[in-house]
Amino acid sequence: MTTYKELVNIVLDELKLISDDSIFQPEHVLFLLDKYRGFLLKQRYSDIKKEIPESNFQTICIDLERVPAYENDSCGGNGYLKSTEKIPEMMTIGGQKISTSDYFQGNLTYVNKERFKYVGENKYLKNTIYGTIGPDSYLYMKSNNPQAYHLCKVKLTGIFEDSAKASELSCDKDKECDVMDRNFPLEEALIPPMLELIIKELGGQKYQAEDKENNASDDLANIATYLRQQIANGRRSELYKGY
Repeated sequence: MTTYKELVNIVLDELKLISDDSIFQPEHVLFLLDKYRGFLLKQRYSDIKKEIPESNFQTICIDLERVPAYENDSCGGNGYLKSTEKIPEMMTIGGQKISTSDYFQGNLTYVNKERFKYVGENKYLKNTIYGTIGPDSYLYMKSNNPQAYHLCKVKLTGIFEDSAKASELSCDKDKECDVMDRNFPLEEALIPPMLELIIKELGGQKYQAEDKENNASDDLANIATYLRQQIANGRRSELYKGY
């Protein structure tokens, strides 16, 4: 997979070909990476029947704490398990999955917040642990199985709108402390069109201002072809000289 740093450097290097005097901030490029990643994923997988490659998903680790079902609850009910941090916004495509490191912990099922109100009534599914993201962006979990409330950590897999923010909750974030060194969650086939869109947005006006032959679209098409070749051939090292 390709890292955030590699993608940012590709964009900055290509923009240098457009203009030597323009200054583009890596932070803004990071923002655009997620902006066009989301756009391309929603466009490509608007048909829910299409299978989405795993490379587009992220898995985050969530710490849980036990909370009462409502304020000043004195009835001794099980209450909920609630995440200690808010969950980054998730896309509607691809679905969500809750899991644990312990295979024998029981069945964990993600449901939408409307269905979450009514789960637990089926006696044959009493050991199932249900989870949802509430209106306050926290993860809530409940079950009729009292043992479920000993859970202290779960994993949540899905496609997040802000992949950089989600990566801060990644289960293996300690391996790569800097987000720039982490893998960017997007399938390889969508990386060239994403880069092309970013370069057009950041460099398009400069191209049109200086393009006396009115062939900016052809020049950008050539850049897109070049990007695809570089990524397909694995020759990224030539793009990163000086970084």
